[in-house]
Amino acid sequence: MSTLLFLHDADVLPGPVGALSRLADHHTVVVPRHPGFGTPIDTTTEDWDSVADLAQHHLTDTLTNLPPDPVHLAGAGFGGWIALEMAVRAPHRFTSLLLVSPYGVKLGGPTEPDFADILLLDPTEIVELGWADPTACHDLRMPGFPTGLTDNEYERAFTDRAALSRYAWKPFLHDPRLRRWLHLATMPTLVLAGSHNRLVPPRHSAALADLLPAAHYVEIPDAGHYPYLERPDEFHRIVRSFLNGETP
Repeated sequence: MSTLLFLHDADVLPGPVGALSRLADHHTVVVPRHPGFGTPIDTTTEDWDSVADLAQHHLTDTLTNLPPDPVHLAGAGFGGWIALEMAVRAPHRFTSLLLVSPYGVKLGGPTEPDFADILLLDPTEIVELGWADPTACHDLRMPGFPTGLTDNEYERAFTDRAALSRYAWKPFLHDPRLRRWLHLATMPTLVLAGSHNRLVPPRHSAALADLLPAAHYVEIPDAGHYPYLERPDEFHRIVRSFLNGETP
């Protein structure tokens, strides 16, 4: 059985949530926490201040602890940025690459922002911009949703926001050097985006796919930034097909 290493976004609860739980029927799904997310930065990571640090951590530590099986690398949003950094550093380590509306590469002009300012948006705005149907979010217990969380979940959400600021404030949500190395990510790649994503516009994900050597772009209708939560059946169908070596 192959392993799906899925790198979580900045504001989604850990573990095989949504469609990932269904993919776990066919793959060993591993969703590690990024250092600083969920728990405070510790003494071993207190000097880390870039996504490159997180990418190196997952390459050297997380991969070491995975089963000795083929590894499919995946990441969503902020986790997609980390996955891209890993893919260009060690393409030989991964069977395929799945990116779900990733941050990390700036493609727009100086007057056209690539990404919404998620560090300044309040929780309600995150939901409004990140979901095709914001009313569908209430049962999924995301930190971005403003009601219904426990004190521990709110505390974890605050810690995650602080960690995101540490790693992604300047340059904002991208590494200006990453684009020049995208040609090294030669593994089969699927870039997924929700049609109603207003945090990372679908046009950005489509343009990013054009810059990757072996990428295929798929847009999921009636979904926002979190299609694995909002459209789990469609997400599962597309991703399972891709992981089986088929064209979605």
